[in-house]
Amino acid sequence: MALKKFTVSDFNVKSDSLPEEQRVFMNNVLGLMCDVVNKAMEGAMTPEDVETKFKGIGDMLKTYDSEVFKQLVKDNQELVSQVKTLGESIEKMQQKGLSMDAINKFDEKLNEMFESEKFKDFCSGHTRKSGEFTGFSLKDTVSMTDNYSGDLLITQQQNRVVTQVAQQKKVHMRDVLKTLQGDPAFPQLSFTQVYDFDRNASYTTENGKLPESSIKAKEESASTKRLGTHIRVSKRMLKSRVYIRSFILNMLPEAIWMAEDWNILFGDGNGENLLGIANQKGVSSVESIIKDEIIKGDAGSVKNVSGYNSNKDTVVEFTNPQSLMLDGMSITFSGATTNTALNASHSLIKINDRKILLKGIAFTSTEEGLSSMTFTVNNSAYKSVELPNSEDVIKTAFAVMAFAQYYPNAIVLNPITVNSIESEKDTTGRNLGIITTRGGIKYVAGRPIIEYTGIPAGKYLLGDFNMASALVDYSSLTLEWAEDVETKLCNEVVLIAQEEVIFPVYMPWAFAYGDLTALKEAITKE
Repeated sequence: MALKKFTVSDFNVKSDSLPEEQRVFMNNVLGLMCDVVNKAMEGAMTPEDVETKFKGIGDMLKTYDSEVFKQLVKDNQELVSQVKTLGESIEKMQQKGLSMDAINKFDEKLNEMFESEKFKDFCSGHTRKSGEFTGFSLKDTVSMTDNYSGDLLITQQQNRVVTQVAQQKKVHMRDVLKTLQGDPAFPQLSFTQVYDFDRNASYTTENGKLPESSIKAKEESASTKRLGTHIRVSKRMLKSRVYIRSFILNMLPEAIWMAEDWNILFGDGNGENLLGIANQKGVSSVESIIKDEIIKGDAGSVKNVSGYNSNKDTVVEFTNPQSLMLDGMSITFSGATTNTALNASHSLIKINDRKILLKGIAFTSTEEGLSSMTFTVNNSAYKSVELPNSEDVIKTAFAVMAFAQYYPNAIVLNPITVNSIESEKDTTGRNLGIITTRGGIKYVAGRPIIEYTGIPAGKYLLGDFNMASALVDYSSLTLEWAEDVETKLCNEVVLIAQEEVIFPVYMPWAFAYGDLTALKEAITKE
């Protein structure tokens, strides 16, 4: 029997004997309780939210002093306990992200399959034909992601990450990536990968020519990859609907998504493996960005040096766009002749991708050494923090990666790492409270944490999960049956679960994968 949403009648509270006004009031209260229960079953409310809502309903009932309503208050408390018991019965389903609607759909499809003559003949041995369950797709019933196209605001995607975590289910990487539906006619996906750009905006006169900006991109491609598993099950076992439902809803899809998670993060791209984020060319660690020279400009890289603010400051213009330069980075020039104050390290202020301002560096006269001037740029976070804790480390990581139009909106950490950070204490033994929890969601440095056991303890992955990549479902996660001579002799059937996906990464450098200990060492002031 398919699971259904709760209605007022399911609470079995007798209100017929109440006066009209009280009966209407009580039915309204029961309606509120139904709404709470159904939302809880759908994963739209945390247990804490349920407790709060029921307390509010109980307070409403307590406004009435009659003995009848006192009994209803008592019944209400009992109902809270009953609801919790009911919730526990499908808790595992919720943890997989299954809403009541999804469970209803799945149960309906499962019943159709069992009752079909095709499957009855198969299980009875009257036919040896194998194939896909007609009209049956796990994608329709157990999907945990939204299919959509077009760009979303960063805040929207971050909220989506938050929503996935708040539902208190096991979060998979497809839950925090933009997911799209593939075209079955095109198993090879061509996409554009941005590798350079020039944001060259400045003020001009009414009739003056606006400066030109540009973008550089290259064509990349990713092919469809098939992922799946199978299991041999006795036909006698197939007759147990409870077993089949439990197995399919909890084990087979989870096996697929666990393997998918690993490939999204660490696939090497060889054979049928995806090319994972950590192995994409352009993905680096934050600690290497901090320690190493971000940019090196050879002779001829400086186009012009001019005065600004009555020559109290100096503007440097470059021959080529410098999109990786950020405010606060340290730039070191050499080769200047007239403006010799340039031959040192200075904190830069970015005007656009071609110009920077050196505040407090006086412009003296026309620079004569332009053709021989060189420069290097380092991140200012290097050795910048006194005795950093984990929050300082992660805040630095987010700050360093917030460049261009890409914004890191979540961080992936192993649960052991999360526990270690949560347990950090000051010198007096007081917990630092680095990780905060709001509405059941864990945050660090203002971003939600994705707890994932597939990433090694002590490592981190952060990036712009909205803009920088996508997961394309070429074919839905489906279930099939098959039988050969061996399984026939053993009275067994093979159940096959599989999917086909494409994983394009549009901006690999919008991600960072590294080690928290190494990052801490890089920012620690000596």
